[in-house]
Amino acid sequence: MGLVQSIPILVRRPALVSSALAPVFFIGGTIVAELLSPEFDPVRQTISELAAVDAPTQIFMTLMFVLTGACHLVTAAYAPGLWLPGRIALGLAGVALFAVAAFPLPAEGMSLEHRLAAMAGFVLLALWPVLSMRRGREYPWLLRPVGAVLSTVVVGATCVAFAVIESQPDATLVGFAERVAAYLESLWPAVVVLVMWRYRQRQTPELPIAR
Repeated sequence: MGLVQSIPILVRRPALVSSALAPVFFIGGTIVAELLSPEFDPVRQTISELAAVDAPTQIFMTLMFVLTGACHLVTAAYAPGLWLPGRIALGLAGVALFAVAAFPLPAEGMSLEHRLAAMAGFVLLALWPVLSMRRGREYPWLLRPVGAVLSTVVVGATCVAFAVIESQPDATLVGFAERVAAYLESLWPAVVVLVMWRYRQRQTPELPIAR
């Protein structure tokens, strides 16, 4: 009994579901929207263009943004194994996706509100792993300093690469670079949540998944 009490609850059932659904909505939604837009070029064009005011997939892709944001909020709320600053950052990333949906790209030019919301989402989704850092063997390696820092370095590197490519006036790989960064960011909460769940199950295999 003392051993069980010494191992904290790292993740609850809603976070398992929400973290798994986030990439389904975001990655799957993007792929479906692209299939519905034969003239769309995913290598050159950004994901936001699928939800622009004049895009035929605007309503669908906007819904995918909202559902993904909601998943991040649920994951943050039901993953107590993450340190509180990381949970807040992940939740705010979900809010940033709501803002991305609320301020779509115009038919011509750029929306400052959309750009700021997208930038905030990218930064928060890169930083939340290191902000979730824990110390102690009761937490899996991915939450401890080396794993948490490495997670942010890897995810952050893809975001920096996207930013560099986007800043080039003759860039032709903007869409591809964005997808590498955004897809990894949508998948990473699921990876961390799965690691936390498996770690606790290995330590206490007789326990049911916490609700």
